[in-house]
Amino acid sequence: MNTKAFANLKGSGGNIWEVFEVLDDARRAIFRDTVFGYFIDVPRLQGDGLLFHKMFLHQIRLDPVLSPDGIKRLYFRVGNTKMVYGPEDIQKTLGEKVKKRCLLRERLFPDYTNSSVKIGDLKRLILNRTFLALDDVDAVRVSLIYILCEGFFWVKKLMIGCHKSVFFFFAENLDLWNGFAWGSYLWDFTYVDLEDTWNKIHNYLSLSERGQTLNYSVSGFTAPIRIWIYEMIPAVRACGFASRRNKDLSRMKRWSGAKKIEMG
Repeated sequence: MNTKAFANLKGSGGNIWEVFEVLDDARRAIFRDTVFGYFIDVPRLQGDGLLFHKMFLHQIRLDPVLSPDGIKRLYFRVGNTKMVYGPEDIQKTLGEKVKKRCLLRERLFPDYTNSSVKIGDLKRLILNRTFLALDDVDAVRVSLIYILCEGFFWVKKLMIGCHKSVFFFFAENLDLWNGFAWGSYLWDFTYVDLEDTWNKIHNYLSLSERGQTLNYSVSGFTAPIRIWIYEMIPAVRACGFASRRNKDLSRMKRWSGAKKIEMG
């Protein structure tokens, strides 16, 4: 198939390193003790949209989509090999309704309500000189919220109502934050867009007349499926698109994208 395509992976995590660059040694030490602390040592992520698109050309549509155990998963066939991508893969990659005053939000954004703080407000605080004057733990807390929303979810509509309030409450108690099942939570959110990729591709291919390039976006935390593709498809590694740093490292730290696939 000669169709050109561009997939915009919004939650690829490539924009979280700007936060690490403004954390001093003391704050980095606090951040390392959180459930997302290992990301400091992860090679800088980049969203390889064409690699993602080529993988989803091999997606299998099952009816029903639910697995025998009732869990939603994605199915692929490359050559004679059948592969399954599910919540256990995002959990391997990650390594892993409170109703009261939101004290963290009140300290950081006293002139806002819980529902009015936007991702841009978090970013402006982090990149502003006033960030240096924050308590070190509060600086790490706001960094965690920003990384979660901008680097993993990348969807502005998430930053309204109870979602954002819950993140502020969780960040106030880092033990609660670290103990939360983020892998399952991110999978439930991301699955919707990943599963819909098949529709986006095949609806375009079914058109009698179509433009030269297929453009679509994918929200949610897409970085883990790129790591999964590195591990599952030997040709990706053989062609130099991915390199394994050390097989003994955790899955997210183990791989780096050596080069992007270019449209031929």
